[in-house]
Amino acid sequence: ISESTITKALYDIRPIKRVIELDRRQPEFTLTFWDYLSRSITNKRIEVGRKLLKENSYLLKNIYIKFGVQPRFLIAFWGLETNFGSYTGTFPVVAALVTLAYDTRRSKFFREQLFAILQLIDDGNFGPKVKGSWAGAMGNHQFMPTTYRDYAIDFDGDGIRDLWSSKPDMFASAANYLKKSGWDPNRTWGREVIV
Repeated sequence: ISESTITKALYDIRPIKRVIELDRRQPEFTLTFWDYLSRSITNKRIEVGRKLLKENSYLLKNIYIKFGVQPRFLIAFWGLETNFGSYTGTFPVVAALVTLAYDTRRSKFFREQLFAILQLIDDGNFGPKVKGSWAGAMGNHQFMPTTYRDYAIDFDGDGIRDLWSSKPDMFASAANYLKKSGWDPNRTWGREVIV
């Protein structure tokens, strides 16, 4: 990582207290599954998702042919992660990752993310002021820096892996990530088990 990138990215960095607060209160770990589901999956979100599934059907069909990930899941993940792109995050990713790397709870994981984002900035993928979630996730499907590094692809052929404004890139990158993580198109997302 070049000295120039480190200087630009880490200039005047300060820990973000709010990042630590949010890390301690993640709803995925504080709510029951059914409470989380009822808060996250609303009738309005389902309605918008169905509309976007139709609007993007041609692109999603091509991505399905290449990666084997069903369009409905790419739309559902998009809706769940960023409400279909309406909120991709406002936290400065570098500062959020510095904060979490310094915190002792999961410092090893976030140090790896911090080095990955610095390398991605150094390689010209985006600028040092890139915004994302409090945990450093970025773009429409909320990729962590190592996920972006390893799975983001340039599906529209413009030379940029743009997970913010290129639907071909964002959907194909999500499908690529799922496929390479062992996605099985013959299974659905889950089943309730009563013990």
